[in-house]
Amino acid sequence: MRRFALAGLAVLALLASGCSGSDDGAAPSGGGTAPSAGASRSVPLPTRPGAVVTNGVRPGAEKKTALDGTWTSAKGGEKVALYLYRGAAALNSPGFCTGTIDTSARIKLTCARGSRARTSGRAVLRSGALVISWQNGPQDTLHRR
Repeated sequence: MRRFALAGLAVLALLASGCSGSDDGAAPSGGGTAPSAGASRSVPLPTRPGAVVTNGVRPGAEKKTALDGTWTSAKGGEKVALYLYRGAAALNSPGFCTGTIDTSARIKLTCARGSRARTSGRAVLRSGALVISWQNGPQDTLHRR
């Protein structure tokens, strides 16, 4: 489980610094392909050079919330590890996904291997547990680690 925590923190550090990358061999930005209709757009904030807005959120630059932290669960043999930090979100298990969480606790993720089970969901704190209802996917009950 420690491996998941370290990997998640590294991902959040990349998100917070504004770095992004792709291992799919695609051409760099500006390679002549238009973004898809559903793609999120990043827009620099005029008040803070380098800050980027994705899904209406500045990942890593938002105010700290009660949802920030490492959340895990092992339900029926399936491990789930979710990391939330100031608007940034990363799912390290199952699969590998990164994205955002907004002030309404809506999570939007993009997964490395194209998984769609946990890409859009809503988080709610219930009795110290984080319950996430994923659109077209499972419901996860996670506990702070």
